[in-house]
Amino acid sequence: MPIIDGFGSYVDEFMRCAVFRGIGGTANKYYLLFQHHLAPPLSTFTTDAPNTESLQGAGSDPRQRENTYILEEKTIDSSYIVGSKPGPYVAEYSRSIYARLGARIAFFGIDARTERTRHQVNYPETYDIIVKRLRDELTAARSSSSPIKHLVVLLGIPIAYPRLTWLENIFSSPLIAPIKFLNKRFGFGGGFFNHFDGNIDLLDDLDDHYTARTHKKERLMLVHRLQELASEFSVRVSILGGDVHLAAVGRFYSNPKLNIPVVNDHRYMVNIISSAIVNKPPPQAVANLLARRNKIHHLDHDTDETLMKLFDKDPGNSTKKASWNKVTMPSRNWAMITENYNGATQTPNAYGTTENAVNGSSDAARPSSEPLPTAKDGHSVLHEGEFDAGTKHKAADYEKHGKDSDSSLDVCIRVEIDQHDPEGTTQPYGLTIPLLVYEDTAEHKRRKRDSIRGIIHHKVPDEV
Repeated sequence: MPIIDGFGSYVDEFMRCAVFRGIGGTANKYYLLFQHHLAPPLSTFTTDAPNTESLQGAGSDPRQRENTYILEEKTIDSSYIVGSKPGPYVAEYSRSIYARLGARIAFFGIDARTERTRHQVNYPETYDIIVKRLRDELTAARSSSSPIKHLVVLLGIPIAYPRLTWLENIFSSPLIAPIKFLNKRFGFGGGFFNHFDGNIDLLDDLDDHYTARTHKKERLMLVHRLQELASEFSVRVSILGGDVHLAAVGRFYSNPKLNIPVVNDHRYMVNIISSAIVNKPPPQAVANLLARRNKIHHLDHDTDETLMKLFDKDPGNSTKKASWNKVTMPSRNWAMITENYNGATQTPNAYGTTENAVNGSSDAARPSSEPLPTAKDGHSVLHEGEFDAGTKHKAADYEKHGKDSDSSLDVCIRVEIDQHDPEGTTQPYGLTIPLLVYEDTAEHKRRKRDSIRGIIHHKVPDEV
């Protein structure tokens, strides 16, 4: 929702003030009107109309309706997944969205702003509604002639991303108090602090992230529920996220000690990070700092996460980052995702290569027919589709992108070479996300039984 940076992530007392509630209501109105082409609410929050002041939902202000026709929505488009109650600061119901992208791909976008506070992204009840809808759709598709092979999840902010908890701790530290006092009294460090609640300007952005310490349990729950859907329906889950103004690719995957090939790994979820093309990218130093924080994180005992090495070179002849930084690209960019399908039927094997069901031939993605060596950790290549990821990958080649037949997804992130170039020339970087062929072994059944339902009661592991 296009409001302001960090809306919902400021302190509760500030977010509940009349001005910010009015901003939230107005933003929601134009968000529905211009981005969804839907009739806006009958009226927005005002302090003069008691009906609109309730946190349980905005009523109608008769003065806002004078000489105005507003379509009253009789039925809700089936594409929308509507929350169970209004948000805490935007007194409207959240609207997530579900759609089919062709025969074998489903798309789900979550409304992560309407219900947001400093300590939650969405209500627990909203996640229940969302998962039920996704399960119903996947169940219906499974019994049809076109079962869903890929579920693409749109999150406004990356979920597989380097931790900046240490920076949060510094910004929230009592050591910052004297500087905040000088700022309040004398304007010292004016650009470093926001004008809303006097906190450091970057703090609301950090609180917005799924990787913020305040969202740690919620993030764990969301990933586990996506894993559950992946294993139950043998559907590959991939995640889109942005708002960090740089390009990267994070991924969750089974701990290599479990020795599960990626093609059978329901925990393998790629997070494609591609930010709005109009935003100014962060300085090179910020991108390099994030790259240094790219450690192997343990989401739980069975799931690891890290950014993958995608950027084998800077775009064109430019210098965007340090030569050792292969995981973050501070430049405007956009992403292209294409299903590899031309009507043939091919099934990936344990190594990510494909066997044609018609003639039994093997179609390897690289010259060698030998399987990849076992990955030691997430800094290694995890499967065939990550081999030669970057400018040399076939997904980065326009002539080869999306031309295979194994129902995998070719991903190409196109990075701006020169922001002053009127032609907007870009450098492509590619990788492939394989189909999921889930094997419900006895060990998988045990983990499935033990992991999801009681996960909220488990101790969240310390992050590495």
